[in-house]
Amino acid sequence: MGYVLPPVRCERLTEVVARGGGTWVRRAEARRVAYAVPEHATEEMREFLRAGATVELGEEGTATLSGGRVFGAGAVLAADGTSVAREVSEDFGKTEAEHWLLGYAKMRVPEEMAGTTAVVATALGDGYAHWLLEELPRLIALGAKLKECDAVIAHEAGGRGSEALGRLGFAGRVIAPRRMGHFSCERLVVPSLVGRAGWPTTEVVRSVSAWAEEAREARSPWGERIYVSREKAGRRRVTNEDALWARLEARGFVKVRAEEWSWAEQRAGFRAAKEIVAPHGAGLANLVWCAPGTRVVESFSREYVNPCFWRLAAVAGLDYRPVVAAGGGAVRCELAANREDFAVDGEAVERALG
Repeated sequence: MGYVLPPVRCERLTEVVARGGGTWVRRAEARRVAYAVPEHATEEMREFLRAGATVELGEEGTATLSGGRVFGAGAVLAADGTSVAREVSEDFGKTEAEHWLLGYAKMRVPEEMAGTTAVVATALGDGYAHWLLEELPRLIALGAKLKECDAVIAHEAGGRGSEALGRLGFAGRVIAPRRMGHFSCERLVVPSLVGRAGWPTTEVVRSVSAWAEEAREARSPWGERIYVSREKAGRRRVTNEDALWARLEARGFVKVRAEEWSWAEQRAGFRAAKEIVAPHGAGLANLVWCAPGTRVVESFSREYVNPCFWRLAAVAGLDYRPVVAAGGGAVRCELAANREDFAVDGEAVERALG
């Protein structure tokens, strides 16, 4: 099997368009987005969250490239393969001038794709939260352009991808991203990200909520108070869940393991909920369906406080109340602690519920 030279630099998508003679249709201007720091949080948590309360977002739109390439889980390359369109080719923890593909030694010769192909796959789009808050909004942003495409490179996300594409009227070929997959497309349609990973916007909430409008009418399988359990998860389990659950059950909560319910049931359940308690986890991406004012109590260990669902709650107008485990040491977000189980401060959860 033959190989080709890897890209040698990063560019903005608009620069790739300008250099390759493609087109760019602007959807939103560059802007700053601010996220309200939750009123009902300890000063320790408020100080931690303030550090990530604003983000600068670039111009958003849709590019069409002649001969554009796609590698792996949605990385977009210029037609000549010399550059990576950085803002639509995520590589977390790297600067905009860096990407793991630069200097990559084993880039296979690309497969030729005739016709028009769209790419919406994102680096972590095989996970539910990233698919729902990053990949689905890109699909929706394509609008009528999607029906003009012969193929779409997108994650299936447990069948949700097919459901979304079908409801958007797409009947073409769906190509699942592959680690070494490399495609050279006759015409490549590239919608920019809507916001950034971990930094959702009001546009994400509005577009995804409108897309699933039937969730407003479906009957909730759970009721108005739900506890989202991670007891069947492989990581970040609550070590004192029995004690925590005893407190919540006495308050009329229903225990939910989101993976046991259909996507439609999850949408309806979160839409109807008025109080939600959960340890940090992907199931909280479902906050996108919640009605404004829904009270959300999210619990964390001190070592891994990931603020992504705070930001989602902020732009969705939810009453968000974070609870961090008791103990010494500064609150931080250490990726190495992402898999560690932890104990939840049950008294603090009850205080947050009011």
